[in-house]
Amino acid sequence: MATRSKAAKDFSQRKAPQITSRMAKNDRPAANRVCAAGLLVLVLASIPVLSTRLPPLIDYPNHLARFSLLATGGNSFYAPQWTPLPNLAGDLLVPLFAQIIPLELAGKLFLVLIFALILGGAIWLNRRATGHWHLWPLLSAALLYNRSFLWGFTNYLFGFGAALCGAALWLQLEAARTWLRLLVSSLIALICYFSHIAAFGVYALIIVGLEAAPAFGELRARAGVALWHRAAIGATQFLIPAVLMITWWQSATGGVSYGRIWRKADTLFSVFDNYSRPFDIGCFALFLLLFAGLAWYRRLNLSHRLIPALAIVLGAYLLFPTQLMSGSGADHRMAVALFVLLIAAAAPRFTSRRFAKVLTITIVIVLTARFAVIEATWLRADRFYSSDLVGIDALPRESKVAVAFPPEAVNFSAIPVLHLPTLAIARRDAFVPTLFTYPAQQPITIRQPYNHLVDAAPPMLLWSAFVSADAQARQRIWPALAAWDAVIFVDRQPFQVPAQPCLQPLAVQPNFQVFLLLKDRNCSAD
Repeated sequence: MATRSKAAKDFSQRKAPQITSRMAKNDRPAANRVCAAGLLVLVLASIPVLSTRLPPLIDYPNHLARFSLLATGGNSFYAPQWTPLPNLAGDLLVPLFAQIIPLELAGKLFLVLIFALILGGAIWLNRRATGHWHLWPLLSAALLYNRSFLWGFTNYLFGFGAALCGAALWLQLEAARTWLRLLVSSLIALICYFSHIAAFGVYALIIVGLEAAPAFGELRARAGVALWHRAAIGATQFLIPAVLMITWWQSATGGVSYGRIWRKADTLFSVFDNYSRPFDIGCFALFLLLFAGLAWYRRLNLSHRLIPALAIVLGAYLLFPTQLMSGSGADHRMAVALFVLLIAAAAPRFTSRRFAKVLTITIVIVLTARFAVIEATWLRADRFYSSDLVGIDALPRESKVAVAFPPEAVNFSAIPVLHLPTLAIARRDAFVPTLFTYPAQQPITIRQPYNHLVDAAPPMLLWSAFVSADAQARQRIWPALAAWDAVIFVDRQPFQVPAQPCLQPLAVQPNFQVFLLLKDRNCSAD
């Protein structure tokens, strides 16, 4: 009996590699089909990025200006200052790309890489969590142009894509040697950390969720050694980033603030909110109805391994503030992670092939329509930007350029111009005070003695002085203007700068106006 049992065990061990090989062979056509479809969707999603001269993301011109400084080693006003900041994805990659391709193309390549990581990460994580390749996670393409992306939070989104891929790799290496799993996971944790602190946090939450179910099983079985081994492997990958984070956190400024609780529902919608409010509401409603219907009929088929991770990310989203230290829109970022993770966790069972085909066709039509709306808006923005860039290019080289805008300009708009003046840094080697140079966020510092200029001419005070014709503001601002060569006025709405003796127009567009400052003319008088 024992002999026969041993023989059966030996036989099964000999057959196991053959079965695994056969399963992998049968899995290959599905993998090829999903990868081909994913590549097609990535190309479709990338058309707006590649067909425009300047992607209309609010913070993107500011990032591009910084990338140009890092690629060239700085200029007369700015110098690179590298420190282990948790916000360096684009700062490391785009200047590197810019050594072999033009800066504008390097920036676009980084945006396409974000799409590839999120889309590919969702597909890969779905494969590892459900055991099969599915076309379903391609639905995450509907979330690529989320509000965080349109604001230009690109480092976070890159890091989130890396976190998805890292979670999939964590599952794939579950049976690998301990040293290999530790090495790879530690590298992923570092990539997430250096990409963005919030992406690192999302990665940590997902890993905790992935390990929750097996750890609970070991706890119930009183397998203490296995449980401690699992906890040690999971925690070790975060040691180096934790040390770096503690060091960095001491230099972070700002506070913690919460919005009203009803904002949480609105923030969920922001993942779909692009340029056409009625169409975007319809897409959001269809998305919710699809998941609600599948859940109601018990066909959503969520991965048991990913359910704890979903619950943890949902809890973090509900608890996260709007402002966290020096980072804004913290809960907006978590909303993107929650929806993409929900898609990656599902492997729906449809009632028939016919229903699945109809649903697929519907999703393709809606997705194509979303991309078409985005493409039309971005092409329209490109036409505006082409005129605005002419004004920037008319500035003298190495000018010191003040920026003026009203309070309401710091908000979302379809064609953002808020940070467009910072492109004078990349195009004219200028000094622009609105460039992001926060010590806890960017590896750029202002050279002496120009650092004092940042607070010398506040944009809203300049706007009050010149556009609102506030005589008191004009009296306050005029002494400081002696250090500046030009002023750029921007707003979300069309405006008019009243004629001023000290302002010589270089370019006047409805939302973007460039003036030289004539220092021998007095603007302080009524």
